[in-house]
Amino acid sequence: MGADFLISIRKAANELDRMEELLGSVRESYGQAIHCTAKYAIEMDPVEASEFREHLRSLQKQMENAMLAEHWKAVEASFDGELRDYRDKALGQLERLHQEIKATSEAVQLFAESVAAIDLDHQGQIKDAIGQLEALAGSTDVEVLQAGIHSAAQAITGSIDVMQRRHQASIAELRDEIRVLHKQIDGERKAHLLDSATGVWNRQKLDSQIFNLLEQDQPFCILLVCVRNLPRLDKRYSRSVIASALKALLQRFAAMLEEGALIGRWDEQNFAALLEMEPAAALHVARLATRQLAGEYAVQEDGQAQTVFLEAVAGVIDRSAGSDETSFQQKLLQMSKALSGA
Repeated sequence: MGADFLISIRKAANELDRMEELLGSVRESYGQAIHCTAKYAIEMDPVEASEFREHLRSLQKQMENAMLAEHWKAVEASFDGELRDYRDKALGQLERLHQEIKATSEAVQLFAESVAAIDLDHQGQIKDAIGQLEALAGSTDVEVLQAGIHSAAQAITGSIDVMQRRHQASIAELRDEIRVLHKQIDGERKAHLLDSATGVWNRQKLDSQIFNLLEQDQPFCILLVCVRNLPRLDKRYSRSVIASALKALLQRFAAMLEEGALIGRWDEQNFAALLEMEPAAALHVARLATRQLAGEYAVQEDGQAQTVFLEAVAGVIDRSAGSDETSFQQKLLQMSKALSGA
């Protein structure tokens, strides 16, 4: 009886070990599938791609904590929903691209037809001049020949000159329109990635750049600057005054960093800079930022000078090559909460 009981316990323990191993394999496979989906997602729109990857990262964390059958069903349903939603958005982008291509094609066709119409007018004049030359072919009067040839040459030369000028003007106009269109498109795309209050990059742009660095397994540092008293400033100052003070702080912050460093708004209180430098050097910059960014900022509103005190503190999180991505993300979240005093 006792031996049978021990055997049953041993079998149950072995079965639990096997199930645990199986669960680990499923979790690893599912996690890899989610990771590869985020990694190889086609970026029809950088903003939507960044949001999609952020949702998948959250889903991966949810999957890592899944234990019960209903947990896995929820992960599966969420994964299916994210893929379907991103597919629909991508199809929408493709449809808009098709419409833009169609409109561009129609515009080019109209341009070609207008150019062809101009050419037809002058082709008629050139044919008339050639007909005049052919009529002169049988003449023996030198003066008539000279006058006729001169007249025909002037008509042909004049038509060619007019066509060239009109073509050049039309092409120059078309190029100007294309330049303006490109500028508008670039401006609209960039506007989606900017923080409206301060003009620096927004969280989506930061997440996209961080994702790229993680995918390339590059070492880097994130320097966070938190304006701790920002939530309280709304009670004393207008939005424009607060925005002006923050812009002044960010200008001072940018002057401390290496040229080309990416600065963006991490959340309401925190601003982040991505730095490709040694952790010790980044820590030195953070200490400098804590000393120099906190203080009073003089700003103007409706011709009136106002002074805004910003309580700023800074911290650094470094990520070395080969380190765990989840651990890095957790440390970054903890740092932002610690700086804000949450």
